[in-house]
Amino acid sequence: MPGKHFSLRATEDEIAELTLDALDHLVRRLTPRALDPRPADDGHVTAQARALTRLYMMLQLRSALDRLEYEAAQEAVAAGAGYPQLGRVLNITRQGARHRWPDLITHPSHTSPDPNPPRSP
Repeated sequence: MPGKHFSLRATEDEIAELTLDALDHLVRRLTPRALDPRPADDGHVTAQARALTRLYMMLQLRSALDRLEYEAAQEAVAAGAGYPQLGRVLNITRQGARHRWPDLITHPSHTSPDPNPPRSP
């Protein structure tokens, strides 16, 4: 759902596929740079260890995306967006956006939000 401030160049399904491919490529590239799967007792790395290592990298990506999403929401609010616009672009309700970021908009004048958001665990 594009909202009123941008339009889609591709279908939502195409965007989802592009995103999935890009994230898979990113995980496959970052994982060996940051993590080493532990070898089993025989010294070989198992398929399970490789899969769990990739899964951990995905957790790190999700945490980074959450932080980037919060920063983008802060920028949108600083530019005058409210919970209705945030909800629309995220395909959730205004109340859903307010629940996600309860302190993002402190009052109608949209003063600057907290520059140091709480980090995800």
